[in-house]
This record gives sequence, structure tokens and C-alpha cells, in this order.
Amino acid sequence: MDGNKDEALRCVRIAEEAIAAGNKARAAKFIKIARRLNQDLQVNELLAACDKLDSGSSSQEKGVGESRSELGKEKSEGGLNGERSYTEEHVQLIRQVKRNKDYYAILGVEKTCSVEEIRKAYRKLSLKVHPDKNKAPGSEEAFKIVSKAFKCLSDVNSRRQYDQTGLVEEFEYNQQHNVRRRPRRRTGNDLFDDDFDPDEIFRAFFGQSDMFRTSQVYRTRGPGAHHREEVHNGGPNIMLLIQLLPFLVILLLAYLPFTEPDYALHKNYNYQIPKTTERHGVEFFVKSPNFDESYPLGSSARAKIEDSVIKDYKNVLVHYCRVELQRRHWNKKMSTPHCDKLNALEVA
Repeated sequence: MDGNKDEALRCVRIAEEAIAAGNKARAAKFIKIARRLNQDLQVNELLAACDKLDSGSSSQEKGVGESRSELGKEKSEGGLNGERSYTEEHVQLIRQVKRNKDYYAILGVEKTCSVEEIRKAYRKLSLKVHPDKNKAPGSEEAFKIVSKAFKCLSDVNSRRQYDQTGLVEEFEYNQQHNVRRRPRRRTGNDLFDDDFDPDEIFRAFFGQSDMFRTSQVYRTRGPGAHHREEVHNGGPNIMLLIQLLPFLVILLLAYLPFTEPDYALHKNYNYQIPKTTERHGVEFFVKSPNFDESYPLGSSARAKIEDSVIKDYKNVLVHYCRVELQRRHWNKKMSTPHCDKLNALEVA
């Protein structure tokens, strides 16, 4: 409860700042949240100050608002050739999505619906509000709202948290500011990150990036700021290439030329012919009966092979000698045969 009171006071401060900035909608939003968090909190003065914002600024902004609405109307009703690129049905659909404050109502499903019903509702609605198909003003924002609703309700944990809250604004506020002080693991595609990409959900759901042949990615960078990233048609699918990369590497390694060693220090299935170095008499094994013909005694190639054998043999002795010396700390009487061989090799 103390945590809720602290958050309520924080909402009050945010509302006061919004009133000072003349932002009535933001002020009313946080006053409402503050009252939910702490019903004993007195916010009557804030509500009165919030109500006064309209009377003080409406007369000054009336002319500007009318001119902006007229300009927006002209832009929305005219395309590049002066033709309207969307219908009244598109406009009404966008308004309906933005007006609803409940994720279930946004998708048009009941609270008792199944995940499959949520998926079907998202499939139907996302195709209607996608900015590449619906050119009505506000389609990008509506598309993001629909994607948030689907992402929340299709996940068991987030849906349970939302059902406990019941309101989109309070749920999103709780997620952003972590009212309950619970540690929450964040992911690269967090539902409330500034870089939340609704089009990424759309591509993952439908399994393609050029559903409407324009391949545009709509991203939100911060509140109210939209950034459109163009993807050229016919280009390679980067995510598909990344997924296929491990298989390509394995396939490439399978066809690369691979040369086996000419010798082995221990006898095995492939290396069964014993040989001995001219110096130090170190035994090694080869697999080819024509080894002496390929590496004649006294030749530089044979000397190089035998030097490599002696070096590998010495490394093996050093490794086991270290193990024996460590064990000897617990048992002074333990023998060290590999250390003895290493000393004899170095003396020789």
C-alpha cells in the first residue's frame, strides 16, 4: 500500500507539470490514475485547475484549431492526384480502435475467449488497419494499438496481469513504472519499449514482409514520434539468412578438403604400422605402407616428421608429469614415471 501511495503522489506531480504545460489530456489521465492508487488523496484542486485549461486557451487556439482541421481535412481527402485514397469506413474503423480503452474491446472478443480466437481477431483487424492498406489519418497509431492488444492478450502472464487491472491506461502505467516493485525481465521487443515495432509482430504472424507489396516498417521512437523505414522490394530476407547461416556453415565444412595427420603417437584403427624416430627412439604409428618411400630415412622431410613426433611426445610427457606432481603432494611415495621419461628425454 505504501508503494501505491508513493506512486499516487508521483502521478500528482506529473499532473501538475501537465497543467503547467497546458496539456489537459495528460493531466486528467494522471489525476485519474492517482485516485485509483490512493482513494484518500485530495485532488479536487487539481481537477478544477485541469477544467480551467479549456476556458483559458480555447478562445486563443480556436482559430488555429479550425485552420489545422481544415488543412487536415484537405490532406485526408486528397491524394497525390487530388483523389481520396481511403473511405469513410476506414476512418470509422480507425476512430473505433483509438476510442476503445479495453484490449478485448479493441480486438472485438470476449474476456473468456481462447488464444485462438484472439489470433483470429488480430488476423482480421490488423489487415484492415495496416498503414499500407488503410491510408486514413491515424492508421499507424491504430495499428500499434491493435498490435499491443494482441501481444498482451496472446501471452498468458501479461493477460493475467491485465485482467487484474482491467484498464489499458493503468496496466500500461504499471508496466512502465513497475508500481509493485517487482523485478521484470526486459526483452529486446518489450511491449512498452520506445522501440516497440508493431510491424515486426505482423511479419512474424503472417510470415512475410511484403503483404501489401510496399514493405514498410512502422516504428515508434518516443511518444508521438513516428519513423518510417523503407525496405526495398525483392531484397534478401535478412532474418531468413541468419537462420540458415548455421546450416550453410556445416554444409561448407563438409565439402572443405581435410587432410589427416601423417602419424599418431598411439596405435589405433587407422594408424597400425609402427615406426621409431632416429633420435631418442620414440615410437609412433603410420597408416600408409609406403611411408618410407614418401619420407626416406635421412631426408629432410623424414627429419621434419620425426621432430614433430618428438615434440608431440614431449608435450604429452609434460602434461602427465604435472598431474603426477600434483598427486604427489598427497602421497609422497607415489611414483612419477612420466616425469622420469621426460628427464631422460631432456638428458638425451
